[in-house]
Amino acid sequence: MATLLPPTEVSFTLPHIRLTALHWGEADAPLVVCLHGWLDNGNSFAPLAPYLVRQGYQVLALEFPGHGHSDNRNPGNFYHFLDYLYELKLLWPMLNQPPALLLGHSMGGILAKAFAALYPDWVDKLVVVEALGPLTATEKDTAPNLRRGFESRDKPSSTGSYASLDALYQARAAAGGFALPLAKLLMDRNLCQGDDGRWSWRSDPRLRVRSAWMMTEAQAASLMSELTSSMLVVLGEQGFEELKARWPERQNWFKQARMQTIPGGHHCHMEHPEALSRFILAELA
Repeated sequence: MATLLPPTEVSFTLPHIRLTALHWGEADAPLVVCLHGWLDNGNSFAPLAPYLVRQGYQVLALEFPGHGHSDNRNPGNFYHFLDYLYELKLLWPMLNQPPALLLGHSMGGILAKAFAALYPDWVDKLVVVEALGPLTATEKDTAPNLRRGFESRDKPSSTGSYASLDALYQARAAAGGFALPLAKLLMDRNLCQGDDGRWSWRSDPRLRVRSAWMMTEAQAASLMSELTSSMLVVLGEQGFEELKARWPERQNWFKQARMQTIPGGHHCHMEHPEALSRFILAELA
């Protein structure tokens, strides 16, 4: 893995919330915008950034509301797929130039596809890692999902505090299935220390609330049919098996989609950034 480059933190003030991002590279270089996964943050792309910066690109890793150093949503509000898309719509005109490529991992990959489908003129090239498309539910599950989603909102949202950082690092590494240094890198932007010296999660506890609504397969397929960008799907060889199993079926959703694999698990973009960078640079060539 290349030596990590120190990023610059930047912020974008939307009408209702302030979002942060990590930036690497020269401001006049072609721009690669990155969207992280659920409960991750901009450091998700820190291992990849040096490989792209070295080849003359700048990298901007946005942080969604409730993640990283971005603001949490106001009291009484929750986190939904549609709101993230709207925030991307508000933020896009604030970028210093149209992106040469949009990269998304997991949740960020799902959002990248949906955003590119909604606004095809804003996304020319698209690479998604460990993501196939919107999560879906059947029509008959509409009422049960709404009930479960609302019940999830009623549960107390407390994450507790911890005296030991080592225990937190170990837990994150185990949950993510990756090495301890990568867990520490992600958690560098996901922890805060209280006046009592104890550590707690920076990410908003409401991120763990169950989604009350998801698209049907037909709705997701209709949305994805609007996607005109050139798209590469990259899956980890040891990533989520369901993604590999569903690729032949989901491939029919997209007009221009190819699939490649690289070593690693669900966070293969962090574990093997050089392998991913080769595919990204080929897309940009």
